[in-house]
Amino acid sequence: MSNQMSEGAKQPLPWFQYGLGWNPRKNVSTTQYVLYAVQIAVLVLLNYLSIVLLGPLSYSGVSLFYFVYPFYIVFTLWWGIWGAIGAYIGGVVGAGLMVGVGVVPSLLSSFSVLFTSLATFIFYRGFLAKHGIDPLMRDLIDREISGYRTHRAQAWMWLILTNAVIFNFINTEIGINAEYILGLIPPSAYWFWWAGWFLGQVTALIIITPILVKGLTSLVERQGLINLGWVT
Repeated sequence: MSNQMSEGAKQPLPWFQYGLGWNPRKNVSTTQYVLYAVQIAVLVLLNYLSIVLLGPLSYSGVSLFYFVYPFYIVFTLWWGIWGAIGAYIGGVVGAGLMVGVGVVPSLLSSFSVLFTSLATFIFYRGFLAKHGIDPLMRDLIDREISGYRTHRAQAWMWLILTNAVIFNFINTEIGINAEYILGLIPPSAYWFWWAGWFLGQVTALIIITPILVKGLTSLVERQGLINLGWVT
């Protein structure tokens, strides 16, 4: 890394408190429980809207512009296991049961979002945070965080490499193949919906993630509502 990283090694990075500890704060407050419940409800609603609002651009719970993708990534980086649970429930209920997809396909295809949530949290908090990349993704926008000059180009590179390409590829494979194996997607339409799932999430990620981060992450952090670890 650059000289900036050498300096960072001498003093804690501004996000040093955010890691992979299971329950650092020990107790979950009533406010936090309410917050976690609200974010689950929000993800259910957004999942539902991502299907019904697109009309012919959605099919069997698959949306060609799945704008929920960056929301559950950011929520999981904020709230750990609660964000991942919200992502899974949102997929099962909002993009599954509420739009007429059966119980089994909804449960299986939503493992795609659970995988992406958990993989992102582990990779950002467990690896990138230790190598100069903000685990809350603020360095996509901010040139400086608490006096630390960020690496915006690297932050975007990692976002695209992980959530737009690698994690997104696995996510798409899980989701589309679950529905294909269960007969919900015909063979003739397989690659159309595979490409639509993958590219729709890439588009949403690149457009919405920086807006979410810029508009909400600092506010949520100032209120002390971001988890230090998985549970609290």
